[in-house]
Amino acid sequence: KNFQPIHKRWIIERTFAWFDNHRRLCRIYELLIENEEEMVKVAAIKHLLDKI
Repeated sequence: KNFQPIHKRWIIERTFAWFDNHRRLCRIYELLIENEEEMVKVAAIKHLLDKI
């Protein structure tokens, strides 16, 4: 039996690895969940802009 990675899980783990490259997302600095959500959005936007 050959090893078959689960495609969706790989995508999620890759996304979390991208977020770990951002200083404010690799630790729990934010006190409010709203601020944390906004930092995730900013990190995703920055990542997409870097691809351009």
